Amino acid sequence: MLTPAKPERGRLVSSEAPRRGTTWDESSRGRLPAVRWRWALVAFALVGAAGVLRMVSHVRARGPAAASPTDALAATQAAAAARRASRNLLSPFEPSCLRTTRARDCPGFEECLGVMSGTPWQPPNPLLLPALQLPQCSKENCLNRSKCHLPFRVFGYNRNNVPEPLKICFDAGPNHTLRDRLPERSRHLVTDDPSRACVFFLEIDNSRKGACDWRKIAQLPHWHASSGGLTNGGGMNHVLFDVRDNFITIALRHKRLGRAALAVTASWTERFVTGLDISVALGQQNYDVPLTAALAATLPWDRRWLAAFKGSQSHPSRRTMSMEHDEKEGFISMALSEALHTCKTLPPKVKGRTGLIRKAASASVEARALAKGVSLLQADCCDKARDAYELYDYKDVQNSTFALILAGHGPATYRLTETLRMGSIPVFVGIEQLHVPYGHAPRWEDAALFVPSSVDVRADLLPLLRKLHANRTRTLAMQKAALRIYSEWFSSEHPARAAVLEVLRRRFEFESDE
Repeated sequence: MLTPAKPERGRLVSSEAPRRGTTWDESSRGRLPAVRWRWALVAFALVGAAGVLRMVSHVRARGPAAASPTDALAATQAAAAARRASRNLLSPFEPSCLRTTRARDCPGFEECLGVMSGTPWQPPNPLLLPALQLPQCSKENCLNRSKCHLPFRVFGYNRNNVPEPLKICFDAGPNHTLRDRLPERSRHLVTDDPSRACVFFLEIDNSRKGACDWRKIAQLPHWHASSGGLTNGGGMNHVLFDVRDNFITIALRHKRLGRAALAVTASWTERFVTGLDISVALGQQNYDVPLTAALAATLPWDRRWLAAFKGSQSHPSRRTMSMEHDEKEGFISMALSEALHTCKTLPPKVKGRTGLIRKAASASVEARALAKGVSLLQADCCDKARDAYELYDYKDVQNSTFALILAGHGPATYRLTETLRMGSIPVFVGIEQLHVPYGHAPRWEDAALFVPSSVDVRADLLPLLRKLHANRTRTLAMQKAALRIYSEWFSSEHPARAAVLEVLRRRFEFESDE
């Protein structure tokens, strides 16, 4: 009987029978080292990867503690931002924080400012002025002083001295002339002789919208009187006075108004020609008369807040001041982002009188964000920004010793007129980008403060305001000067026209710059 041979040393031994046609011969001997080395390399790689993972975990666990406080804070904020972006978390900002803490120190406040404004907050740089889109005009090439024969006089257009096609553009009322529409102190500046006029005053009737055909303005009898022979000099030494809440578009100015200056209440700062145009500031006429009278009679040191502002976030300086809001210091600055149109379209979180509004108010922020196609963080910041804005009633904010006058879309702001007639002391913030109404014709130095948009509120502005607040003689004098400026220059359209003529008189008589 045959006995199986013992395998030689190094020969592969298998407990299974070999497949048909397959034999374990010497050709299998060379495969063994390669197989063993491959599995060894795989095992080594796995062990190495596990070690690297343990090292990374160890570094993450002890990294912030070992790093500097600044690096640790930056790493924490970056990690939080990354998690929020990936997981779409809610903002940690709570509006009630503003009652006890400076705004910039409230968790999530700065982040919500960035979300609502579309860009992260940056400190203001006064050297970075907005790009201007001005008409093809300036004070050098749109004013012809050689045509002015002193003393300064103004010719006013009215229905009696214009061609028939233009009569519809002017008021047909009993007091329709420029002289009738000025206070007594300024009527001597008006002349009926166009040859003696330095400036031609044009005021379009606003009662019939669209009645005046702007294409016919060039038919005014003296439209080219001061052009000096220039073929495109129409409108030179003319001023258009307009107190409507409508913008004169840049296209209208280019096509129809020639080289005329604008004295308007509604404009864009980017379209304002410094030295030519005149910023006119008229506040709302339907204001709360009893409240205004009560505040005007309140002494500066008896007011609730040290300084205050509440309005839209239409300029970077307003966003900067929002970061400095500090109720404990009496410094109220609430600027609601204009990107809040997203919030305005979201169902409000207030009690409504209709079933639809009540249903919307009870909807979760997740449902409302989904319905409007915005991120959860944006919807949450919208709600919280609105809640924070509503913490301070507008009438209550007006009860302040100083009022922050911040640059906005236009060269003038209604806030200034409100401030003056309520007896608050104006603080112009952002003088490098703000056009003060009527230049230096009013004695602003007696009634107001001027600071750049880059002012350090905590280190410089607040100490200055506290020092002035403690000086009752000075603050009372400034309050009286503010009320006097309002009465003489801002109280109605009549003083506004007089203010425009005073600015023009100074330009042509070379008394002083604006």
